[in-house]
Amino acid sequence: MNDYTNHQLAIQDLPSLDDIEWVGMDRNLIVRDVIRNCLVSILILVMLGVFAIIFLSVDELALRVFGVVGFCIGFLAIILLILWPRWEFPHRGYALRELDFAQKRGLVTRFLATVPFSRVQHVSVSQGVLDRMFNLATLQIYTAGGGFPVKGFCHEDAHALRGHILERVAEINLADGEVSEVAEEQAIPVHPD
Repeated sequence: MNDYTNHQLAIQDLPSLDDIEWVGMDRNLIVRDVIRNCLVSILILVMLGVFAIIFLSVDELALRVFGVVGFCIGFLAIILLILWPRWEFPHRGYALRELDFAQKRGLVTRFLATVPFSRVQHVSVSQGVLDRMFNLATLQIYTAGGGFPVKGFCHEDAHALRGHILERVAEINLADGEVSEVAEEQAIPVHPD
C-alpha cells in the first residue's frame, strides 16, 4: 500500500509577500543609472536635433510640424529617462532568507523572484565601468534555468553575499548527499534473475 498523501492547500494559508523584510539596494545605484541614462539621452538628443533640422529645413508645413512634435516627444522621453531611476529605486530590494534569495524590482512592471539555494549552480560578481566608479556590483546567481542578476550592491556586500550563498549551497548539497547515502543503504537490493 502507498502511504503517500497530497493535502490541498488554501491560498489564504500561504505565507504573504508582505511578511518579507526587504533590504534596499545601495543608493549609488540611482546616481549610476541617472548618469547612464544621461549618456544615452545625449545620443538621443543629438539624433533628435539632426532630424529636427532636416524636417525644419523643408518647405512643407506638415513636415515642419512633424519635426517639432517629434523633437518635443523625444525631449519628454529624455526627461522621463533621467527621472526613472529615482522613481524606480524604492521598488528595488532583496531578501536573504534561510533557504532562498528573493529579489523585487520594477515600477510599472513588477518583478518578484526567488532562487532556492538547492537550485543554485554558480554565483558570480561583476562590475561595469560605471559600477566601479560608484563601488557597485551585480550579483549573478546561476541555476539550471538561467541567470538571476541582482544589480545595485555595494561591491563588498556583493562578495559577502556570494560567499554566504555558496556556503549555504554547500551545506544543502552535503545534507542532500547524506540523505542519499541513507536512502541507498535502506534500499532493497535488486538481484538479476
